[in-house]
Amino acid sequence: MSAPTAPEEAGTRALSCYTANLARYLLRDDPDALDAIARSVRLAVRTDLPDDALAVSHHGVPLNEMPPGGVLEHASAPTAEAALEGIAEELERRGQVVVAASSAALPWSLARHEDSAPHLLLVNGHGPGRWHVVDDFAALLPEGRQDPFDGWVQDAALLSAMAPATSRPEHRLRDENLFGVPVPPPPADQYRWFVLGSPGHRSPGLPEGWLCGADAIEALAEFWVALGEHPGRARFLDDVWAASQHHTFRYARLLHTCRLADRDAEAVRAASAAWRDLPMALHFAVRSAERGRSRPAVVRATFDHLLAVETAARTVIGHYGYLSEA
Repeated sequence: MSAPTAPEEAGTRALSCYTANLARYLLRDDPDALDAIARSVRLAVRTDLPDDALAVSHHGVPLNEMPPGGVLEHASAPTAEAALEGIAEELERRGQVVVAASSAALPWSLARHEDSAPHLLLVNGHGPGRWHVVDDFAALLPEGRQDPFDGWVQDAALLSAMAPATSRPEHRLRDENLFGVPVPPPPADQYRWFVLGSPGHRSPGLPEGWLCGADAIEALAEFWVALGEHPGRARFLDDVWAASQHHTFRYARLLHTCRLADRDAEAVRAASAAWRDLPMALHFAVRSAERGRSRPAVVRATFDHLLAVETAARTVIGHYGYLSEA
């Protein structure tokens, strides 16, 4: 039988800049939230959008529907004062609040301004002029190792992190699909956070036009094989990185919580390795294309391998209650 994975590979810090802190939010009231998130992981894409854009959905069970007793909903305000009042009210009601921020605006972030991207934070404490903030996101960035943060910040620092900024189209797509199903976010010129609303109708799922499972991997392959003719597609590398994080987390969580037969564990680890290596391979392809030497054959071989091992692993994970189409 296989040995379990290390806890850090199957915890919140193995997740993306959205999901890590959503997981922290969910864990307070649901100790099984990490397993629920792992079981929700899937890949769905749209490559038929205007402006050569790519939309990615990472969760088959919408994360905003996971909190016990409610559904997370967008909230926003046009001014800093109104934003702080709204966050304080939600904190008083629920004891914690997820807020929308920009990665490069975080005091502890290593991200450069030009690389800033949407980010979520958890606020779970409030004192005169200050807020207790948790950021469980961790990653190896070009600038160095981004470590998690857990501490107090002043009003000005929180507002600076949340300050409305010009939103690039790829950022709006990520914001819209952060839960796994399209939920239009407030205007980009607003301060944004989330409130826990009453239970409502469950999402009907993805609308027409999305591709899932093997079809999604094939669509991604075609998208990235044509990188030489479409260099602007490099702006979607972060979306592939997020998919890689979520899938490797899913497999690590399975290995951490279940005793798999050796053959099953081998299939799971092969798929996990392929997902882990995918962003690196595409980063190499992007750098090569920038030098005028596109690598379509390398990209195609990378996705062919991913599809083969993911298909094999999908058979295994279905026996453990994971989404068979993921």
